[in-house]
Amino acid sequence: MNNSPPVELRQWADAPYSLIETPKYKEGKTGYTDPYMETASEMCVVHNALLRGLNSIYVQGPNIQPADYTDFIGYSLCWHSVLHEHHTSEEDQFFPEIEEAIREKGLLDSNVEEHRSFQSGLDEFKSYLEDLAGKESSFDAAHLNGIIASLAPALCNHLTSEIESLLALSKYGFKLPIEDLWSKEGKRTVTAMTKFSALPFFFLNLDVTHEDFLWKNWPPIPSPARWAITHGFTLLHQGYWKFASCDRSGAPKPLYAQSPRG
Repeated sequence: MNNSPPVELRQWADAPYSLIETPKYKEGKTGYTDPYMETASEMCVVHNALLRGLNSIYVQGPNIQPADYTDFIGYSLCWHSVLHEHHTSEEDQFFPEIEEAIREKGLLDSNVEEHRSFQSGLDEFKSYLEDLAGKESSFDAAHLNGIIASLAPALCNHLTSEIESLLALSKYGFKLPIEDLWSKEGKRTVTAMTKFSALPFFFLNLDVTHEDFLWKNWPPIPSPARWAITHGFTLLHQGYWKFASCDRSGAPKPLYAQSPRG
């Protein structure tokens, strides 16, 4: 009889805020499907990176030691930057381009309104962390997690419902060049992201193993560019990236400041 104690499970960045199953994976598809399912699924991959990032902050915060406060605060602000830049680009360019293509202004206003539903929480998140400049020793993980808990329901609802909004556009068929617009949005976003903070944060919270490696080659950028982001752009704030959910190859890694699961 084996009297060994059970292996203690550790939290990773897939909880407490659940990742979203991509439409493509849900349908059991591995090859190319159609422009709308591809776009919605890839948007879902973006949202899951945001969720892993948020979970990595929420889970590790209570376990961070004072020596790591400054780096953890910087890492957390990177998450805000990624989300802010993502939503700004959607509102200023991606959504208007879709509406212009089909000549239905305001079609995606509901998505913009969803952004507003958690904006005050995001502002509080950013203000709290930025106000710690010079007094990082005052960092209070419970306070930060309280802010996250207040904004997360509306955020998670939006991250899920936006996928459905994109799938619903399929009724426009070839009238809407959704794939071209999404490709342009992706290139624009990667170019616009802050090189030494938001961009590495995003790539270090992409899990290449997710959904049976379905997204291992996403986003479709040259290998040297991916290497530059995960190995070169990470040099400026080296202390931040130990908190990321994935290593530089994109594989999940144990969280730096773990806590027992449940």
